[in-house]
Amino acid sequence: MLGNDPNQAADELARWAENLERTAQKYQDLHGRMEALSVTESSADNRISVTVDANGVTTGITLAGSTRGMDPAAVAAELMACTRRAQARLRNQVTDLVHDMVGDDGAGQAIVGQYAARFPDPEPVAPPAPAQPVYTPPAAYTPPPPAQPSQPSHGTRKPDRDQTFTPDEPDEDDLYYRRKSWLE
Repeated sequence: MLGNDPNQAADELARWAENLERTAQKYQDLHGRMEALSVTESSADNRISVTVDANGVTTGITLAGSTRGMDPAAVAAELMACTRRAQARLRNQVTDLVHDMVGDDGAGQAIVGQYAARFPDPEPVAPPAPAQPVYTPPAAYTPPPPAQPSQPSHGTRKPDRDQTFTPDEPDEDDLYYRRKSWLE
């Protein structure tokens, strides 16, 4: 409270203004440091990585050549998982930076609260499916059952058109054409 003494009141106002300037400078420094933040997260096999800026916006995606041929849904899921992990790390870095630079005042807590609301911890995900199909040796070979002769269906023009007839012994025409070239 300002007292009755005008000199004392002026001194208190000067200290208050000085304190306000220091706080404003801390927040300007905080803003500059926050703007410089970026976080990169990679998949466990380092085939996919995602970089986010200080606002949590994706600024870079890197896909290794080995992602070619992967299931597109698996690539998309890993991209999203990397993005969420990067945003959660960004939230943690911003929280540490705010506490280190401005402490626990109301404005700092509001910044931390906004980042916590926007970037929660990522949900745990199920382990990814194997990248390559797993070889399973075949069971013992079982020949297919013998083909059953087809029964002619009534009302068709050629009831036996699916059956192939081959004579037991070649006839004269077969013997003649076996000795000829198709070029003659």
